[in-house]
Amino acid sequence: MLPLTLTVHSLMRWVVILLGLWVVGRAKFGWFFKRPWTEADELGSRVFVIAFDVQVLVGLLLYFALSPITTGAFQNMGAAMQNSVVRFWVAEHIAGMLIALVLAHIGRVRVRRATSDRSRHWRVVWFFGFALLVALLATPWPFMPVARPWFPGAA
Repeated sequence: MLPLTLTVHSLMRWVVILLGLWVVGRAKFGWFFKRPWTEADELGSRVFVIAFDVQVLVGLLLYFALSPITTGAFQNMGAAMQNSVVRFWVAEHIAGMLIALVLAHIGRVRVRRATSDRSRHWRVVWFFGFALLVALLATPWPFMPVARPWFPGAA
């Protein structure tokens, strides 16, 4: 179950990132050119938040039940916090992703409540853009000490 869940989590990262880039890019273009808020904009923002929700749910399953790193760290949190790699998985990664998810949800609500199309686009740029930035910063990229491959199964 762990390998399948890790693979899904790793692949979903790309879905969230690509959707986020697409939605923020459309919003930047829409704001700059004063384009109306369209059904595609609405659908994109909704799907981005849903994909992010699914990604975090899969991550929480790993965090609380399947990952030997986190479940082992829960046995001695003091020791876990002293190890930078374990601390990343136990605290930094999950905190960053939960902050990013909260930003995405706040942004979604603020977009729905906006009174103008230009305001909707601007709120997507800011809230989803910051959510995406925080998520990217909390992602274990291959060049980090807590490296994970770009794609599952890649070396």
